[in-house]
Amino acid sequence: MFINRFEEKDFLNNLISSNKREVVILYGRRRVGKSALLKEVTKDKKVFYYTARKVSKAEQLETFSRVLGSFLKIGNVSFKTWEDALRSLFTLSTKEKVIVVLDEFQYLAENNEEILSVLQILLDEYENSMLKLFFCGSSISFMEGVLSHNNPLFGRKSAVLKLNPVSFEHLKLFIPQYDYHQLLETYSIVGGVPYHLTLWDGTKSVLENIQNLFLKLGAPLKEEPSFILFQELREPAMYQSILEALASGRNKLSEITSFIGETDSRKLQPYIKSLMTLKLIKRVSPALFKNPHRTKDFRYEIEDELFRFWYRYIFPYKENVDLNEYQHVLENIKADLTQYVSFEFEKQSTQYVKKAFNLVQAGRYWAKDIEIDILGKDNNGRIYAGEVKWRNKKVGLKEYIGLKTKADKLRIPVDYFILISKSGFEEDLFKLNENLYLIEFTKENGWVVRFSPDSSAER
Repeated sequence: MFINRFEEKDFLNNLISSNKREVVILYGRRRVGKSALLKEVTKDKKVFYYTARKVSKAEQLETFSRVLGSFLKIGNVSFKTWEDALRSLFTLSTKEKVIVVLDEFQYLAENNEEILSVLQILLDEYENSMLKLFFCGSSISFMEGVLSHNNPLFGRKSAVLKLNPVSFEHLKLFIPQYDYHQLLETYSIVGGVPYHLTLWDGTKSVLENIQNLFLKLGAPLKEEPSFILFQELREPAMYQSILEALASGRNKLSEITSFIGETDSRKLQPYIKSLMTLKLIKRVSPALFKNPHRTKDFRYEIEDELFRFWYRYIFPYKENVDLNEYQHVLENIKADLTQYVSFEFEKQSTQYVKKAFNLVQAGRYWAKDIEIDILGKDNNGRIYAGEVKWRNKKVGLKEYIGLKTKADKLRIPVDYFILISKSGFEEDLFKLNENLYLIEFTKENGWVVRFSPDSSAER
């Protein structure tokens, strides 16, 4: 069953139905649903679909020839060169619309410059054909290299689509049995990669799913982050150490360097850059900085939810988990889960506020040992400050006064204050006549505005 990806489907369907040649590069991390999306939009259509494997050049061409022969209905055929094989598809596209999908393209083209050169020649020669050519790959570093200006395919593409994990707002489509609190807990653990979400059992609790997917013998996600690192990167040990440092709360470069046992932080920069390219980590600076890339007051965070969870709870105890001795690991997760999920709740709250209030900027702010969960600005220059609480206790006047005090100490001229709570609000807050929004994240409906400056919202 194919779920979600409505905008992406429309985008690709428009390309397929056009009356001109299209060269599309589709890429994204492993398991994000690229192949499923392409199979969905090409179903019931005549399509040549080839999934490359990591094999020798000769075996690759032999397998490609066999699949192509079946597609062309010419029986067993053995093309001598890649130009002969690919030209047969390009020639056919001058007579009829031909959809060609080259999946796992990195395995086809890695260390094989001939294929890229042949494709360049054929794309130039058959510029007016009805070919719909899709290059699909899960090696982000390789596929982004295909987009670089010194690549033979540069300038010949008509569309590029990087397929990202699905957003939290669509999670109910995957796990309809869960309430919104359970959905947020789930998203904080596996994120929005469709394959991982299809493994999640909505009839079982969050902790039962953690046990089944990460801890038990043969658990499908027990090794997943390692597989991704080994696919993309060399020297995985250094990357593992950086991710473990970040997962344990060491977010400053000096802290990461010390944790790893290095003395020169400059040695880590190439590794950090690679992890950022893969969207596994990100550099974060205080919100509303005019030149965030120039400030020295920045931190690194794990951007991917699965990696954040795995390196916080699984990787440090991997030896025990591999021996099936994981009960203490599960108890540790159970005791710490509320604190862990609060990070994702703040992240999702920021995204909700940014969208709901049309903010051009929004994020966490820190200075002088003071932190504000959300600080944002709209197109009119109005400033919003927010406090986010993921706890089983109502938010009250104490939190509001605390937020205002932080803003005053930092001399931030806040126009609107926002309190966001998992468990509702105390009555005193509803009696205030101030520029205050109260937003509850309910089990039943997710985000609900309980109070606003115009008092039009329901409690």
